[in-house]
Amino acid sequence: MKKNAYGNIEDILQNTKLVTSKGTISKTTEWPRVSNGPDLNHIVMGHEGNFGVVTEAVLRVRPIPEVKEYSSIIFHDFEIGIKFMDDVARSRNWPASLRVVDNTQFKAS
Repeated sequence: MKKNAYGNIEDILQNTKLVTSKGTISKTTEWPRVSNGPDLNHIVMGHEGNFGVVTEAVLRVRPIPEVKEYSSIIFHDFEIGIKFMDDVARSRNWPASLRVVDNTQFKAS
C-alpha cells in the first residue's frame, strides 16, 4: 500500500535472520546486492516460509507525515482514469498511494 512513498517491503527491510533446518542465515550488512552478491532480503521476502522462518527483521522507518489527506476523484470512464494515472506518473509528483478502480470494484469496496 503506499509504496510510492515508502517502497516495497523488500526495499525497507534492512537486515534479516532466517532460521532453516540446516541452521541460521543472517544478513547484517547494508551493502547493495550488486556489490555483495544476491540480496538475502529479496530471497527471503515472499517465500511463504518455504526456506525457513524469519526470526528477526530490521526495517528502515521514516517520520510520520505532518499532513494526511484522503481524496477521491470520479472519472467519466475508465480510460480517462488510466490517462490520469499516466499523467501523474510522468509528473514525478507522486502521492503515497493512488489507484484507479472500475465501478464494479468501487461498489464492492
